[in-house]
Amino acid sequence: MRLAYERRGHGPLVVLVQGLGLPGRMWLHLPGGLVKSGYCVVIPDNRGTGDSDAPRPPYTMRGLADDLAAVVTDVGRGPAIVVGLSLGGMIAQHLALRHPHLVRGLVLAATTCGPPVGRPPSIAVAWTLIRSLRGAPQALQRVRELMVHPDSLAANPRIFQQWEQVMLKEPMRWQGQVGQLAAASLHCTGFFLGRIRCPTMVVAGEEDRVVAAANSRILAARIPGAELMLLPRAGHAFPLERPNALPEAIRRVERRC
Repeated sequence: MRLAYERRGHGPLVVLVQGLGLPGRMWLHLPGGLVKSGYCVVIPDNRGTGDSDAPRPPYTMRGLADDLAAVVTDVGRGPAIVVGLSLGGMIAQHLALRHPHLVRGLVLAATTCGPPVGRPPSIAVAWTLIRSLRGAPQALQRVRELMVHPDSLAANPRIFQQWEQVMLKEPMRWQGQVGQLAAASLHCTGFFLGRIRCPTMVVAGEEDRVVAAANSRILAARIPGAELMLLPRAGHAFPLERPNALPEAIRRVERRC
Protein backbone atom coordinates (compact mmCIF):
# COMPACT_ATOMS: atom_id res chain seq x y z
CA MET A 1 0.00 0.00 0.00
CA ARG A 2 1.24 3.46 -0.89
CA LEU A 3 1.42 6.04 1.90
CA ALA A 4 2.01 9.65 0.87
CA TYR A 5 3.56 12.38 2.97
CA GLU A 6 5.11 15.81 2.52
CA ARG A 7 8.28 16.93 4.29
CA ARG A 8 9.30 20.56 4.76
CA GLY A 9 12.10 22.38 6.57
CA HIS A 10 14.90 21.43 8.92
CA GLY A 11 15.20 21.06 12.67
CA PRO A 12 13.30 19.07 15.30
CA LEU A 13 10.82 16.68 13.69
CA VAL A 14 7.07 17.43 14.00
CA VAL A 15 4.46 15.14 12.41
CA LEU A 16 0.95 16.54 11.83
CA VAL A 17 -1.86 13.95 11.70
CA GLN A 18 -5.27 15.06 10.45
CA GLY A 19 -8.77 14.01 11.44
CA LEU A 20 -11.53 11.89 9.96
CA GLY A 21 -11.45 11.80 6.17
CA LEU A 22 -9.17 14.84 5.86
CA PRO A 23 -5.97 14.98 3.79
CA GLY A 24 -2.77 16.47 5.15
CA ARG A 25 -3.29 19.62 3.07
CA MET A 26 -6.12 20.49 5.45
CA TRP A 27 -3.52 21.80 7.90
CA LEU A 28 -3.48 24.92 5.69
CA HIS A 29 -0.96 27.46 7.05
CA LEU A 30 0.23 25.59 10.14
CA PRO A 31 3.11 23.65 8.46
CA GLY A 32 4.54 26.81 6.89
CA GLY A 33 4.51 28.63 10.21
CA LEU A 34 6.26 25.73 11.95
CA VAL A 35 8.94 25.61 9.24
CA LYS A 36 9.60 29.33 9.78
CA SER A 37 9.95 28.57 13.49
CA GLY A 38 12.74 26.08 12.78
CA TYR A 39 10.99 22.70 12.64
CA CYS A 40 11.14 19.88 10.13
CA VAL A 41 7.46 19.21 9.43
CA VAL A 42 6.04 15.98 8.02
CA ILE A 43 2.43 15.95 6.81
CA PRO A 44 1.11 12.44 6.05
CA ASP A 45 -2.08 11.58 4.22
CA ASN A 46 -3.72 8.92 6.37
CA ARG A 47 -4.82 5.72 4.66
CA GLY A 48 -7.91 6.54 2.61
CA THR A 49 -7.16 10.27 2.14
CA GLY A 50 -5.16 12.54 -0.15
CA ASP A 51 -2.49 10.84 -2.23
CA SER A 52 -2.34 7.71 -0.06
CA ASP A 53 -4.06 4.56 -1.22
CA ALA A 54 -7.64 3.91 -0.16
CA PRO A 55 -7.99 0.14 0.23
CA ARG A 56 -11.37 -1.33 1.01
CA PRO A 57 -12.34 -1.49 4.69
CA PRO A 58 -11.99 -2.67 7.35
CA TYR A 59 -9.38 -0.31 8.78
CA THR A 60 -8.18 -0.59 12.39
CA MET A 61 -6.58 1.88 14.77
CA ARG A 62 -3.65 -0.50 15.05
CA GLY A 63 -3.24 -0.43 11.27
CA LEU A 64 -3.50 3.36 11.05
CA ALA A 65 -0.87 3.69 13.81
CA ASP A 66 1.42 1.25 12.01
CA ASP A 67 0.97 3.31 8.82
CA LEU A 68 2.13 6.38 10.73
CA ALA A 69 5.07 4.44 12.18
CA ALA A 70 6.09 3.52 8.63
CA VAL A 71 6.05 7.21 7.64
CA VAL A 72 8.14 8.32 10.64
CA THR A 73 10.60 5.49 9.99
CA ASP A 74 10.84 6.40 6.30
CA VAL A 75 11.63 10.03 7.15
CA GLY A 76 14.58 8.71 9.15
CA ARG A 77 15.03 11.73 11.41
CA GLY A 78 14.59 10.01 14.76
CA PRO A 79 11.64 10.30 17.16
CA ALA A 80 9.08 13.00 16.46
CA ILE A 81 6.72 15.33 18.26
CA VAL A 82 3.42 13.95 16.96
CA VAL A 83 0.45 16.31 16.71
CA GLY A 84 -2.91 14.60 16.21
CA LEU A 85 -6.25 16.32 15.71
CA SER A 86 -9.48 14.40 16.45
CA LEU A 87 -9.02 11.01 14.69
CA GLY A 88 -5.38 12.01 14.27
CA GLY A 89 -5.12 12.26 18.06
CA MET A 90 -6.50 8.74 18.37
CA ILE A 91 -3.89 7.49 15.90
CA ALA A 92 -1.19 9.35 17.83
CA GLN A 93 -2.19 7.60 21.07
CA HIS A 94 -1.90 4.18 19.43
CA LEU A 95 1.44 5.16 17.89
CA ALA A 96 2.80 6.15 21.31
CA LEU A 97 1.57 2.87 22.81
CA ARG A 98 2.72 0.59 19.97
CA HIS A 99 5.89 2.40 18.83
CA PRO A 100 7.09 4.53 21.76
CA HIS A 101 10.63 4.75 20.35
CA LEU A 102 9.25 6.85 17.47
CA VAL A 103 7.48 9.41 19.68
CA ARG A 104 9.43 12.18 21.38
CA GLY A 105 6.38 14.12 22.47
CA LEU A 106 2.62 14.30 21.92
CA VAL A 107 0.09 17.04 21.24
CA LEU A 108 -3.40 15.53 21.45
CA ALA A 109 -5.93 17.99 20.04
CA ALA A 110 -9.73 17.78 20.30
CA THR A 111 -9.61 14.03 20.76
CA THR A 112 -10.60 11.18 23.08
CA CYS A 113 -9.47 7.88 24.52
CA GLY A 114 -12.78 6.35 23.40
CA PRO A 115 -15.31 4.34 25.39
CA PRO A 116 -15.85 3.15 28.00
CA VAL A 117 -13.64 5.75 29.73
CA GLY A 118 -14.22 8.60 27.28
CA ARG A 119 -17.45 10.48 26.60
CA PRO A 120 -19.10 9.63 23.23
CA PRO A 121 -20.72 12.31 21.05
CA SER A 122 -24.47 12.62 21.16
CA ILE A 123 -26.51 10.56 18.71
CA ALA A 124 -27.62 13.77 16.96
CA VAL A 125 -24.03 14.93 16.45
CA ALA A 126 -22.90 11.51 15.23
CA TRP A 127 -25.78 11.32 12.74
CA THR A 128 -25.01 14.83 11.44
CA LEU A 129 -21.39 13.88 10.84
CA ILE A 130 -22.37 10.69 9.02
CA ARG A 131 -24.84 12.59 6.82
CA SER A 132 -22.17 15.20 6.03
CA LEU A 133 -19.80 12.47 4.85
CA ARG A 134 -22.54 11.48 2.39
CA GLY A 135 -22.63 15.07 1.10
CA ALA A 136 -26.06 16.14 2.40
CA PRO A 137 -26.13 19.98 1.97
CA GLN A 138 -28.15 20.68 5.14
CA ALA A 139 -25.81 18.45 7.14
CA LEU A 140 -22.76 20.28 5.75
CA GLN A 141 -24.11 23.59 7.02
CA ARG A 142 -24.90 22.00 10.38
CA VAL A 143 -21.32 20.68 10.57
CA ARG A 144 -19.97 24.19 10.04
CA GLU A 145 -22.08 25.31 12.99
CA LEU A 146 -20.91 22.37 15.11
CA MET A 147 -17.21 22.77 14.38
CA VAL A 148 -16.62 26.26 15.77
CA HIS A 149 -17.99 28.54 18.46
CA PRO A 150 -21.06 30.52 17.24
CA ASP A 151 -19.19 33.79 17.80
CA SER A 152 -16.38 32.65 15.48
CA LEU A 153 -18.79 31.85 12.65
CA ALA A 154 -20.69 35.10 13.16
CA ALA A 155 -17.49 37.15 13.16
CA ASN A 156 -16.07 35.37 10.11
CA PRO A 157 -18.71 33.63 7.95
CA ARG A 158 -15.92 32.59 5.52
CA ILE A 159 -13.88 30.84 8.21
CA PHE A 160 -14.23 27.50 6.37
CA GLN A 161 -13.51 28.87 2.88
CA GLN A 162 -9.98 27.49 2.52
CA TRP A 163 -10.99 24.23 4.16
CA GLU A 164 -13.81 23.76 1.65
CA GLN A 165 -11.52 24.64 -1.26
CA VAL A 166 -9.24 21.78 -0.25
CA MET A 167 -12.20 19.42 -0.03
CA LEU A 168 -13.33 20.38 -3.54
CA LYS A 169 -9.89 19.50 -4.89
CA GLU A 170 -9.56 16.34 -2.81
CA PRO A 171 -13.04 14.90 -2.21
CA MET A 172 -13.40 12.13 0.34
CA ARG A 173 -13.35 8.57 -0.99
CA TRP A 174 -15.98 6.22 0.36
CA GLN A 175 -13.38 3.60 1.30
CA GLY A 176 -11.53 6.12 3.46
CA GLN A 177 -14.71 7.50 5.01
CA VAL A 178 -16.11 4.11 5.98
CA GLY A 179 -12.77 2.61 6.94
CA GLN A 180 -11.67 5.46 9.18
CA LEU A 181 -15.11 5.81 10.77
CA ALA A 182 -15.19 2.10 11.59
CA ALA A 183 -11.69 2.24 13.06
CA ALA A 184 -12.62 5.26 15.20
CA SER A 185 -15.75 3.51 16.48
CA LEU A 186 -13.55 0.78 18.01
CA HIS A 187 -10.93 3.15 19.42
CA CYS A 188 -10.19 2.39 23.08
CA THR A 189 -7.04 3.47 24.93
CA GLY A 190 -8.39 4.61 28.29
CA PHE A 191 -7.00 1.69 30.28
CA PHE A 192 -3.53 1.97 28.72
CA LEU A 193 -2.78 5.71 28.82
CA GLY A 194 -0.60 5.30 31.91
CA ARG A 195 1.99 3.63 29.67
CA ILE A 196 2.60 6.87 27.74
CA ARG A 197 5.74 8.45 29.17
CA CYS A 198 6.66 11.16 26.68
CA PRO A 199 5.88 14.85 27.32
CA THR A 200 2.25 15.44 26.36
CA MET A 201 0.03 18.46 25.81
CA VAL A 202 -3.73 17.99 25.56
CA VAL A 203 -5.53 20.84 23.76
CA ALA A 204 -9.23 21.44 23.18
CA GLY A 205 -11.85 24.10 22.68
CA GLU A 206 -13.99 24.44 25.79
CA GLU A 207 -17.12 24.58 23.62
CA ASP A 208 -16.30 21.52 21.48
CA ARG A 209 -19.64 19.90 20.58
CA VAL A 210 -18.13 17.07 18.51
CA VAL A 211 -15.60 15.65 20.98
CA ALA A 212 -16.55 17.12 24.35
CA ALA A 213 -13.79 18.89 26.27
CA ALA A 214 -14.40 16.42 29.10
CA ASN A 215 -12.48 13.93 26.99
CA SER A 216 -9.41 16.14 27.05
CA ARG A 217 -9.63 16.41 30.82
CA ILE A 218 -9.72 12.59 30.99
CA LEU A 219 -6.67 12.26 28.72
CA ALA A 220 -4.71 14.81 30.73
CA ALA A 221 -5.61 13.07 33.99
CA ARG A 222 -4.61 9.60 32.77
CA ILE A 223 -1.38 10.36 30.89
CA PRO A 224 1.45 10.82 33.40
CA GLY A 225 2.67 14.42 33.51
CA ALA A 226 0.34 15.62 30.74
CA GLU A 227 -0.59 19.30 30.58
CA LEU A 228 -4.05 20.53 29.65
CA MET A 229 -4.79 23.63 27.53
CA LEU A 230 -8.49 24.51 27.26
CA LEU A 231 -9.38 27.33 24.87
CA PRO A 232 -12.37 29.49 25.86
CA ARG A 233 -15.04 30.19 23.25
CA ALA A 234 -13.56 27.72 20.77
CA GLY A 235 -14.91 24.52 19.25
CA HIS A 236 -13.72 21.32 17.59
CA ALA A 237 -12.01 23.13 14.71
CA PHE A 238 -10.12 25.37 17.11
CA PRO A 239 -7.04 25.64 14.82
CA LEU A 240 -9.21 27.86 12.60
CA GLU A 241 -10.30 29.96 15.57
CA ARG A 242 -7.04 29.98 17.58
CA PRO A 243 -4.23 29.54 15.02
CA ASN A 244 -1.54 30.12 17.66
CA ALA A 245 -2.74 27.35 20.00
CA LEU A 246 -1.03 24.36 18.36
CA PRO A 247 2.31 26.15 17.76
CA GLU A 248 2.30 27.14 21.44
CA ALA A 249 1.50 23.55 22.50
CA ILE A 250 4.34 22.24 20.32
CA ARG A 251 6.78 24.72 21.85
CA ARG A 252 5.73 23.68 25.36
CA VAL A 253 6.28 20.00 24.53
CA GLU A 254 9.63 20.82 22.90
CA ARG A 255 10.82 22.55 26.08
CA ARG A 256 10.05 19.38 28.06
CA CYS A 257 11.70 16.94 25.65
